Amino acid sequence: MEKRSNQSGKFNRPIDYLKNSVNKVILIKVKRNRLFRGMLGGFDEHLNLYLENTSQIFEYQDEDGKVVEEFETIGNVVVRGDNVIFINLADPNSD
Repeated sequence: MEKRSNQSGKFNRPIDYLKNSVNKVILIKVKRNRLFRGMLGGFDEHLNLYLENTSQIFEYQDEDGKVVEEFETIGNVVVRGDNVIFINLADPNSD
């Protein structure tokens, strides 16, 4: 895996990018093809994630073949780390 250096010349590990996303909105995909969007409140060494103001995103094709997204607000949740398939981290340049 390629490591990128930050402005101070230090190398960042993937966990460092996750740390930079705390208190920012992230998108995660978990097993059974489920998507969640919420603010990352925290995480632990097992990648258990605490998400605040979370919405579950449902994607499907309508009768015309267009992809439609629907959202269900589910509030604050803890996602068990071994269910996570990917995490779309917050933009490191955003505040």
